[in-house]
Amino acid sequence: MKALNTKKRSVVAITSIVTMSLLAGCSSNTNNAAPPSNSAQGPEPLPIKISLNFDGKDIPQPGNEAQKAIEKYTNSKLSINLISSNDFCSKLPVMIASGDMPQILASCGAPNQSYLISAAQNGAFWDIGPYIKDYKNLSLMPPAVYDNVKIDGKLYGVPRYRPFARYAYTYRKDWLTNVGLQQPKTVDDLYNMFKAFTNNDPDKNGVNDTYGLTMMIKNDSLRPDFGVTFGAPNAWGLKDGKFIKSEETPEYFEAIKFTKKLYDEKLINQDFASIDVPKFEANLENAKSGVINEATNKILTFETRVKSHNPNAVMDAFSIVEGPKGKFINGERGSNGILMFPKSSVKTEADLKQLLGFIDKLSDKPMADLLEWGIEGKHYDLKDGKAVRTNQDAFDNEVGFPYKFPFETIPVTKIRTEGVLDPMTKLQIQLEEDNDKYAVLDPTIVLISPTWATKGQELQQILLDAKVKYIMGKIDETGWKAAIDKFKGAGGDQTAKEYAEAYAKTQKK
Repeated sequence: MKALNTKKRSVVAITSIVTMSLLAGCSSNTNNAAPPSNSAQGPEPLPIKISLNFDGKDIPQPGNEAQKAIEKYTNSKLSINLISSNDFCSKLPVMIASGDMPQILASCGAPNQSYLISAAQNGAFWDIGPYIKDYKNLSLMPPAVYDNVKIDGKLYGVPRYRPFARYAYTYRKDWLTNVGLQQPKTVDDLYNMFKAFTNNDPDKNGVNDTYGLTMMIKNDSLRPDFGVTFGAPNAWGLKDGKFIKSEETPEYFEAIKFTKKLYDEKLINQDFASIDVPKFEANLENAKSGVINEATNKILTFETRVKSHNPNAVMDAFSIVEGPKGKFINGERGSNGILMFPKSSVKTEADLKQLLGFIDKLSDKPMADLLEWGIEGKHYDLKDGKAVRTNQDAFDNEVGFPYKFPFETIPVTKIRTEGVLDPMTKLQIQLEEDNDKYAVLDPTIVLISPTWATKGQELQQILLDAKVKYIMGKIDETGWKAAIDKFKGAGGDQTAKEYAEAYAKTQKK
């Protein structure tokens, strides 16, 4: 576990960079925020076609109030194609292969898929690295966030900033009280919570109609994946210059055995392998499950949705549970995907600069306020100069999911109007700070393996199939080991070798 501790220290260092960057830069940007303009890109609105992943429920109609506000401020005419995240991830490779892409295109999570790396290396997207310094807001992004999405040292899109470790368990606190338990501190406590939420009638309705945890497969991985909690590496492990895939480790096998136990005892939804995001979230919202593992920025959203069904419900959240090897949580890149600019639709440098200008203006104070608080009088009010949210559910549906989460790039805490924070938002901030202490990074974040670039999706599918089959009892430990051997022989071992070579080069610089 020595390598894990090293990675944890690197997250703390990165977090320090983030904090210093925000304190040093964002306050000056607030003072210099450009006023609304009717000619941001010239006398005529700039038409922009955009395709984005979408995690909300209902896609808003074009011409809605929030989109009109964005268009007016940026002097643009937007044609936005919002696609459910799971569908988006399956459609994106086809879009890229066809060359039929909009001017701005989101990636499917981190830009580390083999098809995307190959496309970038073959010139499908603009390298925006040389231009970032020319934009007052984008130039304030913490450098580590840009570095963590580069491919071969080039920046092929604007990262959407997120905390470096941002996942938590949001749960029904009233259910926990009803079953006589305390908030979990260990994996055993977590199991006991799931079990009580399944077997002990936590909603006190006299019917056996609940279970502990809602699960799904999201972006080709289990949500949640307990590997790091049990002490396995985050994606890849690094020790003495050698790499090993997380799933090859004994710690990961213990984690998948734990997940199988949850499935066998019906403590999770039995359809975890086939449901989509709306069903995944609805399981919590409709009081079928008592726990969900999702991004911290959804804690308040879940509370609002649950209370819309049951006003007496009480919600809470936690993130760190101690596993057999200690306290660990998955660390990330500091971003949720990137916004890319395909050369097939962005023909000239002048066109690129206009689009970067559009993205940059979305972090000006009027837009930061729109994306953070919504529309004054509809989603929030001003009280003593501070924003007070008045309708969280309307904000989520009309602004948060269609515009804020897909579009927000740099951290705007110091740019937007200060707000009166509700208890759940304060909890979100606290959890994100606490998570940094225990975050484990993927050491391959900035490394390139030619084999993974061409066969990564196929190799990931071998592992995902094995996880689902093992959890559902279709293969045993022998079958699991056979799947790992298949992964290694199909390119896993070669990938590990190439990552080791790439890592060695970074150590010589």
